[in-house]
Amino acid sequence: MKHKKRVLIDVYYLYVAQTGIKTYIQSVCEEVSSRKDTDLTYIISPDFNKVSDSNFFKGKTPKWKNLLFQLLYFVRKQITLPILSFWYKADLVFSPDILSPVWSRGKKISVLHDTFFWDNPEHYQRQWLRYYTFFLEKGLKKNASIITITDYSKQKIKSLPQFEHLQVDVVYPSSGLTKNVDNAKNSAIRALHRYFLHVGVMEKRKNLRLLIEAFSQLIHIPDYADIKLYLVGQRGPRVDLDDYDDLVSLVEKKKLENSIVFPGYVSSSKLKELFQNATAYVFPSSNEGFGLPILEAFSYGLPVIISNQGALKEVAGDAAIVLGENSAEELRAKMSLILENESLRNEMKEKGINRLKKFTTEKFFISLEQTFKAILNE
Repeated sequence: MKHKKRVLIDVYYLYVAQTGIKTYIQSVCEEVSSRKDTDLTYIISPDFNKVSDSNFFKGKTPKWKNLLFQLLYFVRKQITLPILSFWYKADLVFSPDILSPVWSRGKKISVLHDTFFWDNPEHYQRQWLRYYTFFLEKGLKKNASIITITDYSKQKIKSLPQFEHLQVDVVYPSSGLTKNVDNAKNSAIRALHRYFLHVGVMEKRKNLRLLIEAFSQLIHIPDYADIKLYLVGQRGPRVDLDDYDDLVSLVEKKKLENSIVFPGYVSSSKLKELFQNATAYVFPSSNEGFGLPILEAFSYGLPVIISNQGALKEVAGDAAIVLGENSAEELRAKMSLILENESLRNEMKEKGINRLKKFTTEKFFISLEQTFKAILNE
């Protein structure tokens, strides 16, 4: 019987993951767990369920916990994981959380979701960033390659001198979503007004000032005076990234307090309700590695407006309305178009549902496994 090659998947980062990396790791583990017959043998370490259920390092944590996790994470990556690679006789060590160990048995793959570390180093604590990028680049020096999530990200990664010699493969991730349109139709909760929706942390790169400026123009049109805007999400994770206070000040300056709602962090059931009843989703971000909220909006049959940004356009395909330029006037015009044109809303709904099919968990895992096998057979 032919020996199956062994892939060691490191899921330690799930102890703290709360965003796209969390969805990515969960999709991999759930698919591995559900498949009885695969061409490769998968070892998930540490135990996926135990790590997922742990809340010790999640949420708003004190500084000592953050420092403790960074120390444990370093030990895990540079000592424990290499030992485990020999213990399990791994042919491949897969790190979906970016950082690969400097040494290990077999080949190594890091998943780089974007190039934010190099695009905006000022957004990260200097010492931490220096440590992290040092070990990231060291870990990819030998027997290593990169997987990323869009062709847009691949081009940006290959433009960095430290990675230009590496193989970079694109594997579209799973959205982790199912079609929610039928649920939206049957929702017992109906909106009392029409509204546009945005969901995400209040970071400057999300370009929400542009959205507020466009909305301010929109509601001065008599037919649209009743429209609301919901900006759902928490403050940015760092002071120099956060845009919340400036956004609130802009809303007050324009006297839009009764029209723009900041619900903050909401429960999953409340978020579902907001998606179900929205008129459309607006995503004006200036810098994204993927853009999962686009797919979430598609799953509810919402028309979507996006900025003219590479990753967002790649994910949305022809199923979203793209701004020609990132101006308030252009965005206001696109918002008006959606409100006025019912046939366009229906067309965008169907296109979004079809586009979502490209990002199923099954397609993601098949593509990921094919990439593993290609790298192992080189």
